[in-house]
Amino acid sequence: MTRKILLAGAATAFMLGGVVLPAQAQSTGRAPAAAQTRIESGQTRAKAMLDRDVYSSDDVEIGEVEDLILNAQNQVVLAVIEVESRLGFTDKYVAVPVSQLTPAANNRDRMTLSMTRDQVKAMQGFRYED
Repeated sequence: MTRKILLAGAATAFMLGGVVLPAQAQSTGRAPAAAQTRIESGQTRAKAMLDRDVYSSDDVEIGEVEDLILNAQNQVVLAVIEVESRLGFTDKYVAVPVSQLTPAANNRDRMTLSMTRDQVKAMQGFRYED
């Protein structure tokens, strides 16, 4: 029922000219921005960070990068790390500023967190609340 109402409203707005199509949009007088065609220096693919093993500053495996959290400006600000127990099971998730993670120069699948294992264990768990 709600879907029918939304579709009817959209169709009515379109027929009354309330929808602005790209060809109808007013020009701003500025040239369109050039499209980026490659990954630039200093940029990293989010896909390259996900599922990477995370080691503490005291060289102990903590877990892996589970998720990346964006702020309102669509900038990655937090990395959610799945903290594993000694048996390899998920103990908890923690969120750390992405700036505290650095990729290992000699291992593409590894990142180092600028915290010790004990500091990570003492962190409060992260909960997803969509």
